[in-house]
Amino acid sequence: MDLVDQLLGRLGRRATTLLPFSLAIGLVFQSAAAFTRPLVGPLAILLLMLALIRTDWPRARLLLARPWLAIALAVANLLVVPLIVWPIWQALGLWPGLVAALCLSAMAPGIISATTTAAFLRLDSSLALLVTLFTNFLVPFTLPPLALWLLGLDLKLSVGDLSLRLAFIIGTALAGALVVRAVMGAPRLRRSATAIDGLSVIVLMVFAVPLMDGIVARAEADPWKLAGFVGAAFAGMLLCNVVMALLTLPFLDRRTALTAGYCSGGRHNALLMAVLPITADPDIFLFIAAVQVPIYIIPTLLQPLYRRLVRAEASGVAAGD
Repeated sequence: MDLVDQLLGRLGRRATTLLPFSLAIGLVFQSAAAFTRPLVGPLAILLLMLALIRTDWPRARLLLARPWLAIALAVANLLVVPLIVWPIWQALGLWPGLVAALCLSAMAPGIISATTTAAFLRLDSSLALLVTLFTNFLVPFTLPPLALWLLGLDLKLSVGDLSLRLAFIIGTALAGALVVRAVMGAPRLRRSATAIDGLSVIVLMVFAVPLMDGIVARAEADPWKLAGFVGAAFAGMLLCNVVMALLTLPFLDRRTALTAGYCSGGRHNALLMAVLPITADPDIFLFIAAVQVPIYIIPTLLQPLYRRLVRAEASGVAAGD
C-alpha cells in the first residue's frame, strides 16, 4: 500500500501537469471511446465523491450557513455572463453555428470536474463545489428562456428529469464520501490528501477516453475547422472566466473572485447534447467535442497566474497585519 500511496501522491502533486496528457490517452484509445461512453455517469459520480472527500467541510458549512454568495455567483454565471458575452460573439462575424455554440456554452451550468481542478489550483474548492451544484439545479429555469430569446432555439429541458438525475449523482457521491471519511478518519485523510488528488487525476484520465469519442474522425474530415473550433473554445472559456472575475473582484477578495471566474469558464457543455433539437446546427455538436480540449489544458495554463495572484494577495494581507 505504501508504494501505491507514493505513486498516487506523485500523481497528485503533478496534477495540473498531467491533465493535458489525459487528452492524449483519449486520442490514442479512440477504439475504446464508444465502448466507454456508458462510464461517463459513474466516472462523474466517482469524481464528485473524491472532491467531496477532499472538501474543506468547515468552510463548506460556513458557506451553506450563508448561501447567498454561492447562489448569487450561480445566478451571475447563468444570466449575467451570457448577456455580456453574447454581443461580443455576435459582433465577430464567426460561423453562425459557432456563435450559437459559444453562447449556449456560456448559458450552461458548471462542470463537476471544476471542483476537483479548483483544488489542484489552490482555489476555494468548497465555493467551487457549491457554485457548480447551484448552477446545475438552476439551469432548467434559465437556459430555455435565454436560448429562445437570444438564439431562437427551443430547448426541451425537463426540470423534473434533470433534477432527479442531478440528485442521484450528488446523493450517491455524498453517501460514498461520507462512508470513506468515516472509515478513514480526519487525520488519515489529511495525510492522504495528495494520494486522493492522484486518484482524481487517474479518474480524469479515464474520463478523457469517452469524451474524445469521434474527435479523431472529425479532425481527419476537416482539420482546419476543428482547429478553429478548438481555438474558439479556448477563447470562450477564458472570456467567461475573465468576465466573471472582473465582475466580482470589486466586491470579493482576490482568491474568491478567481474561483468565481474559474467556475464560469468551465461549463457542462455535454448537457447541451441532451437538450438540443435534432434540427440544431451540426457545428454546435462539433464545438461540444472541441471544448473538451481546453477543459483539460486551461488548468495547466492558468496555474502559474493563479499562484502568483493568490500569493501576492496573501503577502499583502500579511504585510498589512
